[in-house]
Amino acid sequence: MREGKETVMANGDLDQEFVERQKQRLLDRKAELEQMRGDAQEVATERSQEQQDYQPDSGDASQYIYEREVDATLGQQFDRQLEDVNRALTKVEEGTYGLSDDTGEPIPIGRLEAIPEAIYTVEGQERRERERRPPV
Repeated sequence: MREGKETVMANGDLDQEFVERQKQRLLDRKAELEQMRGDAQEVATERSQEQQDYQPDSGDASQYIYEREVDATLGQQFDRQLEDVNRALTKVEEGTYGLSDDTGEPIPIGRLEAIPEAIYTVEGQERRERERRPPV
């Protein structure tokens, strides 16, 4: 432990100053994602209104369907990212920030610096992504 720094986490590599910096980064990221999600919803609402205002030909209808799918995908991505940010903020409050949600192993500081909302080790994240992918 570094002198003068109180370790507040089960992950002994993290000190109070680091955790506070990460918390602020997480709060900033949360605000950014909420703004982006709101902007995306506004665009989707405008597109929907435009679609209702005129009778499209088949090409326009196809484009509209494609844009709706893109909007839905973006919304899902923002929601997933917000879930991770909120979970990381909860972990800060619980005192478990920096520990993997699935194994309890410490998440390397470099990973937390690059991705403050990381709640899994790289291996744990890869495992979760493989489990979510449909079989080919």
